[in-house]
Amino acid sequence: MRYWLALALALSVVSLSPTSTPAQSPAAPASPQPQSEVDRLFLTRGRNIARAAAETANGGLGYYMAEPAMHGPTANAPVVINEDGSLQFTFKGFRPEDRDINGNPTFSFETEVLINPDRTFQVVYNGPIRPVSP
Repeated sequence: MRYWLALALALSVVSLSPTSTPAQSPAAPASPQPQSEVDRLFLTRGRNIARAAAETANGGLGYYMAEPAMHGPTANAPVVINEDGSLQFTFKGFRPEDRDINGNPTFSFETEVLINPDRTFQVVYNGPIRPVSP
């Protein structure tokens, strides 16, 4: 027992010694920024703000649900990170009763929300699903 205590103490002293290499500051992010270089807390909060904005714009949770990617891991969220650090979420939604025979949602809404770095937001589009441009 004393051996392990002495070893733990010695390792902690060595790790705090002034000869250890200081942490490097991260390089300036390139633009547009990959998702891994953005503050993950801002990304998660931005996703939640965008989803809540869509829910409010479409009458609440009793009338609207966002696609599963807006509820799951943030890495799966449909987001574009702009050069200025803002987040642009474009996602689909559906009425809770609009499901196919297998219970899968039938999407009928599309919402685009811009989240600014100061956490303000703007609903850019909220309406029928737009056709995909070639």
